[in-house]
Amino acid sequence: MIAPRIAQVCMLAMTALSPVLTLGASIPYSFEITPSSAISPDLNAHPRLGYITMLQLQGTKPISLSQDLKVTVPYQAGAPAYSGITSTPTSPAGKAPPTAGTAQVVGIIAKFEWSGGVGDLIAIDFYVSQANAVQLKALQQQALMSTKINQLGWWIADYDQEAKKWYEAAYPQGTRAITGLIASKGNPALDVILTPVMTKNTPLYKVSLRVTPGANVAYPLYFAHSYGKPAVKNWGLVVGTQAGAALH
Repeated sequence: MIAPRIAQVCMLAMTALSPVLTLGASIPYSFEITPSSAISPDLNAHPRLGYITMLQLQGTKPISLSQDLKVTVPYQAGAPAYSGITSTPTSPAGKAPPTAGTAQVVGIIAKFEWSGGVGDLIAIDFYVSQANAVQLKALQQQALMSTKINQLGWWIADYDQEAKKWYEAAYPQGTRAITGLIASKGNPALDVILTPVMTKNTPLYKVSLRVTPGANVAYPLYFAHSYGKPAVKNWGLVVGTQAGAALH
């Protein structure tokens, strides 16, 4: 009975030191997306859309993936709040306000999952171009000197049928990208399938990535399941006086 008591005392002490750690049940977040919806979608059908906006991993040297996929960005009277995605209007100047724009991204999300705990991993399945897939496959096969993710950004949009409006459903708040660690050095923490999936005549390649927070760093993550009802949850843990500086 001594060990559980010690663990309980340590947890309470960490809670007192850090404002980002809260006790109680975590709320899980899960989004499933049809990748083909990102490329020339029928916006009248209001498909959920999700993108990897930036990704840099640390192998023997930093590997930054290209934003080489052109995708659709729906919005209502303005650009997304998330600064990591830039939407270019599709309507000609002087015409009616556009209902959609386009953006250049690294990948198209198929599934995003996070159990909601500050130490829980973020799991993302997404599709990339052949050039990016080859880079990631080479990294997967390396004896990694580091498992660090230097940059990871994402953005998910959905449509509220009741409010009749598009809204941002998930993104890192207050920063364009987070940092983290690949969950382990083996599959499926980083897995790349070099068999293409044809999506509206565009070959895409599936990537699975599992990310855990680094030590002494925390990020606020934005989530919403309907228009005008957002929630911000912390991912990662900072102990002591460094808490305020870590939320960047």
